[in-house]
Amino acid sequence: MNQKINLSVDTDALEQFCQKLIKRSRDVAKTHDAMVTLESFIILFGKALHGTPEYQLIEDLIKSYSEQTRQLLLQQRTEELLLALKACDSNAITALHIPLSRDGFYSILQGLVARLSEEELTVITEWASHWSAEAKDRAEQASGFPDAMDFKKAGIRLEEYQAMLDVSRYLENR
Repeated sequence: MNQKINLSVDTDALEQFCQKLIKRSRDVAKTHDAMVTLESFIILFGKALHGTPEYQLIEDLIKSYSEQTRQLLLQQRTEELLLALKACDSNAITALHIPLSRDGFYSILQGLVARLSEEELTVITEWASHWSAEAKDRAEQASGFPDAMDFKKAGIRLEEYQAMLDVSRYLENR
C-alpha cells in the first residue's frame, strides 16, 4: 500500500529555515551537506511542479543558500589549507584533499599562491616535491617489481601520496 502526504513549501518559511540553519550551524560542512540534501529533496519530490514559477522560486532560493554555504566552506578550507601548507603537515593536507574534487583542490591552491610570499612558496614547493619523490621511491622499493609501487608495504597512505603529489605538481607548474 502506497501512502503519501502532501507538503507545502513557501518561500518566506523556507528562507527563514535556511537563515536559521546557517546562523545556528557550528560546522559549515554539515550545513552545506544539509542544504544539498534539502535541494535534492525538493528536486525529487517536487517533480510534478518542475517548470512552474513557484517551483523555480523555491529551487532558486535553495540553490542560493547552498551556494552561500559552499562559498563559506571553501573559505574555511582555504584557511585550513594555508595553515597546513605553512606547517608542512601532510596529514592535514590529506584531510582537506580527500573530500574535495581535484579541481576544487587546485582552485583553493591557486588562491593561496597569491597569499604566500615567494620564500614560503619555495619552501613549500621543495618540501612537497621532496615528500612526493621520497614516497614514490619507498613505494617502488617496497614493491619489489620494476615500475610498480606498493604504498601499503611502504607504510604510506595512498590518499596522502595523491594529496602531496597534487600539491607538488601544482606548485611546480605554477
